[in-house]
Amino acid sequence: MTTYGRERGGEQVQMQTRGGEGDPVLPGVDEVRASFQGQPDPGFARQRSRQARSARGGLMAAGALVALVCLVVMVGRLNDGAQAGVGTVVYGSAFVFAGASVELARRARTRWAMMAIILAAAGASLADALP
Repeated sequence: MTTYGRERGGEQVQMQTRGGEGDPVLPGVDEVRASFQGQPDPGFARQRSRQARSARGGLMAAGALVALVCLVVMVGRLNDGAQAGVGTVVYGSAFVFAGASVELARRARTRWAMMAIILAAAGASLADALP
């Protein structure tokens, strides 16, 4: 193994390479942790955490709103005395997608939650056009 020094942020960093391959060995957990804690802005991680929590809360609220609208429309269609048609079934599937988006947002799967909200809203708008 050969080692070489490299200047990074005013400190000397020792890196190791595997026997002649030239690929650097990945740093251990302690080195990564020390590097992260040495960042100039210690509030960066807290700020990102707050932004992520805010995004999750917003997606949960949007999913709950879409689910509530779908539920109200489904109950209204069923109480009209008319036969439950395809539109009611599509509202039901939109309700399921909206409920899934709330759970996905709660579990910090915000991209999947956004996709579920989009599918729920598209299903609800499609159901308006159906009988």
